[in-house]
Amino acid sequence: MTKKIPLIAITGPTATGKTALGIALARALNGEIVSCDSMQVYKGLEIGTAQPDEKERSSIPHHLIGFLSWDQFFCVSDYVSIANKIIQEIFQRGHMPLLVGGTGLYARSLLKGFSFKENCRSDKLRAELVEEAQKLGPAEMHCRLAQLDPQSALEIHPHNVKRVLRALEYCMLSGEPFSRQAARSQQAESPYCYTMFCLTYRDRQGLYHRINARVDKMMKDGLLEEARRFYDFCISTNTTPTAAQSIGYKELFPYFRGEITLSRAIENIKQESRRYAKRQITWFNREETATFLFIDELGGVDQTLKVCLEKLKQAQFV
Repeated sequence: MTKKIPLIAITGPTATGKTALGIALARALNGEIVSCDSMQVYKGLEIGTAQPDEKERSSIPHHLIGFLSWDQFFCVSDYVSIANKIIQEIFQRGHMPLLVGGTGLYARSLLKGFSFKENCRSDKLRAELVEEAQKLGPAEMHCRLAQLDPQSALEIHPHNVKRVLRALEYCMLSGEPFSRQAARSQQAESPYCYTMFCLTYRDRQGLYHRINARVDKMMKDGLLEEARRFYDFCISTNTTPTAAQSIGYKELFPYFRGEITLSRAIENIKQESRRYAKRQITWFNREETATFLFIDELGGVDQTLKVCLEKLKQAQFV
C-alpha cells in the first residue's frame, strides 16, 4: 500500500483570514501553499479574487494562483488533476503541503480522492450557456437543470452559476444526468492523510461586517479599474468567460453599462459576498472531520496558529 501524503487544509467562508493563517502555518512547518479557490486561478483579477499580494507570495511558495488568462475554462476536474501533481512535488521536496481556500467542492474532491475521467466539454456550448445565463438569470438556468437532472438541481445552489452551467453542459453533451457522473467520480480511498481546519465566526454579524469592510478596501485598492479592464476585454472579444461570473465583477458590469449606480453595485457586491459566505458555511458544516476555529473568539492569527499547532501535535500530525 502506498504511503499517504500528509496534507493540512485551511478552509472556511470568505474574509476569515485563511491566507494569513496559511502563511503562518507554512512558516512554522516548512510548508508550501496550494490555493483552493476557483477564481484565484485567473491572472489580472488579483483584487477581486483576493489573491495574496507579492509580499505574501514571496515569503512562502504559492501554487495555482494567477496562472490562467481570463478566457480560459477551469473546473474541478482540472483542479484535482493539477493540484495532485503539485502536492506530490511539494512532498517530494520534503515540505509540508497546505491547502488554503474556500471553494468547498474543490477541497472535498481533492481530499476525498474523487476521480474525473469523463469531461464532456464544448467551448461553443459553454459560451452559449454563459451568454444565456447573463440574459435569463441564474434562476432560469437552475430550472433548466432541474428538468434535465433533478438530483443535481437539489445539490447545486441556484446562485452557483458556474456549477449549474457545468452540469447543464455535461447533461446536454453526454445525454445522461450530471449526478450520475458525479457518483462515479468517487474513489474508495483518499491519497492523503489530511487534517482540515475551518475558520469561521461564532457571531455571523461579525463575519458580515468583516466582509463589508473587505469590499470597501478592494474598492480603494482598485477593484473598479480592474473590473473595467475585464469588462472591456469581454466587450472587445464579444465573450462572457467563466470568470465573468465571479463576485466583484458581475455586479460591476451593470454599472459599466449604465444600468445602476456605483453605490448600488458596491452594495450588490457586499450582499452577494455575504450570501456566498452563508453557502460556504453550510457546505463546510457537512465536513465531519473538520476542526472549526472561531476567529472572533480566538482573537487573531497568532492565537489561531497556536491552537492549530497544538491540535496537530495532539494528533501526532507534526
